[in-house]
Amino acid sequence: MSKTPGWDAKAISDIASRHYGGFAQMFEKHDWPERGSDMMRKVQTRVKETYGSIDAFVAKHDGKN
Repeated sequence: MSKTPGWDAKAISDIASRHYGGFAQMFEKHDWPERGSDMMRKVQTRVKETYGSIDAFVAKHDGKN
């Protein structure tokens, strides 16, 4: 995936849909506490806390790691 502006948000959104069925399910699976509109404000922070980086999150879910 190219690193154009917004690539990280698009990657997270794609993975949330493909691997979890949506943001709510991804947050539930990871035991992240936010729900509703708070999820969008915290998703990048939670991904980085859990996986170390957006790149690592993408690699983990696309079978590259």
